[in-house]
Amino acid sequence: MDQSEKSQTAKNYIWNTLGSAMSAASSFILLFAVTRTMGPYAGGIFSLAYALSQQFQTLGAYEMRPYQATDATEKYSFSVYFASRVLTCILMLVCVIGYSVFSNGFSYEALLIVLVASLKLFDAFEDVFHGAFQQRGRLDVAGKAFFFRVLVTTVTFCASVAIFHDLLIACIASLICSLVALLALNIPPAARLLTLRGNVRLKALAGLMATCFPLFLGAFLATYLTNAPKFGIEEFCTKDIQTFYSVLFMPTLAINLLNQFAFKPLLTTLAQSWTENNLRRFCGILAKSIGVVFAAFVALCITMYPFGTPLLGWIYNIDLSSYRPELMVLLVGGVLSALSIVLYYGLVTMRKQGSIFFGYALSAALATCIATPLISSFGIMGAAMLYVLSFAFLSLIFGSCFVRFLLKARKRIAIDA
Repeated sequence: MDQSEKSQTAKNYIWNTLGSAMSAASSFILLFAVTRTMGPYAGGIFSLAYALSQQFQTLGAYEMRPYQATDATEKYSFSVYFASRVLTCILMLVCVIGYSVFSNGFSYEALLIVLVASLKLFDAFEDVFHGAFQQRGRLDVAGKAFFFRVLVTTVTFCASVAIFHDLLIACIASLICSLVALLALNIPPAARLLTLRGNVRLKALAGLMATCFPLFLGAFLATYLTNAPKFGIEEFCTKDIQTFYSVLFMPTLAINLLNQFAFKPLLTTLAQSWTENNLRRFCGILAKSIGVVFAAFVALCITMYPFGTPLLGWIYNIDLSSYRPELMVLLVGGVLSALSIVLYYGLVTMRKQGSIFFGYALSAALATCIATPLISSFGIMGAAMLYVLSFAFLSLIFGSCFVRFLLKARKRIAIDA
């Protein structure tokens, strides 16, 4: 690796880290602004709307980014990726509006869900540019654009909540600023690095949509696994309890965040290793990522056991003194979730979309079956147990599939040699 390649790799890591950190911090800061300014009841309303927006974002993004970033042979052109993203984002908006009206009628909660989900619509749309930048080795451009757009959105939302004490006004102001930031930060570099014009054949578009469909279903179910405890709390508990759970859940995000720092910039290298049949390097990248996950888990456990609930309670101005066991259980769920993501990317690179969907479908079915008895009987602890059991089961399935496909690949390479 020459000096210019080392410099580019450093830029990729730095800006990907900053972008991922800003995204993770955003959910923390938004809930903080709402809870501190408007109280835990409003925080519960916002938490559920945010969870639903994440659920629908999976339709807009269609989980195409991992496939696009690892499309080392450029099977599909950027024009095809772009056209597919426009289509999925339109579908996302239609489904958000339909769900909101169906579940809440023409109410405050319905309008809030639509507006919060619209913020996530921007995340889904700009991701097609970021996948193309990463595919071309310029993850730094993607990270920089993502960092500043999320920063603008977060600052606008928090300032609006503080001034107007109204979630709807805050969402509208954030939508306007986020749209301006998206265009200003993504279109100029896209014009330099990408071919924005080109014919899109329906056959290629349909092929891409069909190829990524199992990944989309898997991502939808994966998000459901994360959100299932919140949906259960909404059914059996109060809005205040929803806020308590969301706050206790925050430290688990740090595990996935650190994993993204270390792993996401290596997706292209992971794809190249697999394409070149370099299984040693392929497995080495995944092994290092798993090591980062467990190191983060140990560090968080040491920190969070004595200081977690007092610190979180002080930050959000709520009493969490009796919820230390729930916090520690959620941390276990966090490490299992991060482990499943590492294995997921390994399977995506192997192009085993069917196995990914199989794992998510079984895990979602398990979560659906055990959610009601756990949460109705044990409250927040039941929600935490649901999170742990769901991702433990998913990691077991993904791990089994990964080992099986890896052994087959080794056997095939040995025969070819």
